[in-house]
Amino acid sequence: MIEQSVAADAAATARTSPTKRSSSRTAVVSRFLDGPYASVQLLLLAAAGLLVFGVLMSVSTTISAAHTDSGTGSIWGQSTKEFEFIAGGLLLFWFAVRLSPRAFRLLTYPILVLSIVSLVAVLVPGIGVGVYGARRWIDVGALQLQPSEFAKFGMLLWGADLLSRKLQLGTLRRARHLFVPLLPGFVLVSLLVMCEPDLGTTCCFMLILLGLLWMVGMPLRYFALVLGAVALGITVLAVAAPYRLARLTNFTDPFKHAKTTGYHTVEGLYALSSGGVFGVGLGQGTSKYGWVPNANSDFVFAIVGEELGLLGAMAVLALFALFAYAGMRVVRRSADPFVRLVAGTATIWVCGQAVINIGYVTGLLPVTGIPLPLISAGGTSLLVTFFLLGMLVSFARHETAAVQAARKAQRLGRRSRLERWALIPVPQLYKAPRRRSRPGTQVGASSPRRAAPHEGTARAAAGSARERSSRGGSPVGPTYQRSSRASTASGQRLRPTGTDGRRR
Repeated sequence: MIEQSVAADAAATARTSPTKRSSSRTAVVSRFLDGPYASVQLLLLAAAGLLVFGVLMSVSTTISAAHTDSGTGSIWGQSTKEFEFIAGGLLLFWFAVRLSPRAFRLLTYPILVLSIVSLVAVLVPGIGVGVYGARRWIDVGALQLQPSEFAKFGMLLWGADLLSRKLQLGTLRRARHLFVPLLPGFVLVSLLVMCEPDLGTTCCFMLILLGLLWMVGMPLRYFALVLGAVALGITVLAVAAPYRLARLTNFTDPFKHAKTTGYHTVEGLYALSSGGVFGVGLGQGTSKYGWVPNANSDFVFAIVGEELGLLGAMAVLALFALFAYAGMRVVRRSADPFVRLVAGTATIWVCGQAVINIGYVTGLLPVTGIPLPLISAGGTSLLVTFFLLGMLVSFARHETAAVQAARKAQRLGRRSRLERWALIPVPQLYKAPRRRSRPGTQVGASSPRRAAPHEGTARAAAGSARERSSRGGSPVGPTYQRSSRASTASGQRLRPTGTDGRRR
């Protein structure tokens, strides 16, 4: 009997232990996501993982990238430049993390003006550098910078600032306020980029525009109209050039034109298929030596699939999915409409650019020449992405729970070693803007009048209540109405009510 009971207990334990382990893992994950710095940690984890892949691919393709037309390039030249840009990007990241959301909003128009001036300057002979028939770069000392990458960030901030101001004023109920001047601004910048020409970057600008309109909550019928107009415009631009038209019409059957217009896609597919599940080994791939064009930039995902196999390619996709989740988590936990628009659109921009790149490498989309964020070799794109990541981390640090935890840690003298070493200041909690009115007047009144003494006291109490509510994470404070039962010699008192009108 004893042996039977022991066996029964062992069988019951074996049946329940997987469930208990699963529930314990779920509890650990839930506890981690409920932490005040979960958004910051997820963003840093996704960015660090993608950057590791970028460094590995840079080292792996540095020898093949050294075979330039002149044949004078150093075999470690690409890796050296990559580490230089990473060092500069880390400085930009540290600077962006220290900025507040209000500082990013103040930088909107300086960055926008500088971007437009540089886009015009790159078209001027003697200033812009032409490579393969395209004039897209400007020499800045020993570096070549691409102004269109900075213009992406400038248009992102400008569009978010414009729409957030209109949201606060309540003017987005009319379609003309939603489209003007947002659409003309993006059309102007896209035309400047197409003068270089660069259809891939123009697609990124359209992606930012669609992200802004989606995040602001545009009605579906208007969004479908804008989406159709964007698709029509890109199609017209693609048909205008013969080589773009060939890419657009032949991507459905690239093997039919394997030696001409389908060459890039076919070689990329061969590289992906040769990797198998585990890959041929880091640095052991052969497709990068004269077979896959632009193996270090546009088609770097094909090299990832060849050398690291299906597991490496799936890891890259998982990291981009983690980045998308972390970015949208910042959107969901923020109260500032500017922060919500910028964070959501930036996430759509980075992940959408990755989808386009991986799409044309795998033959699902036409080849557009868009780099893979943080993995493709490209100095300006890497610098802008680092600054964008720093901005998202800054937004995550200004979440309500993160601010309260940081203030408590500072009060107790327990700030993390990284915060003390990097001299990162304690973030300030976002406070919702309040409408200002002249002293002694009422909003909506036909003529000004002198406020009674008890009304000034009531307004002060309402202001302090709104401030307390904003510290708790809600941007909207309680409303107030007059009580018919409570009255004093000085006048009626104001009693707080909820947002649904019920008295508390």
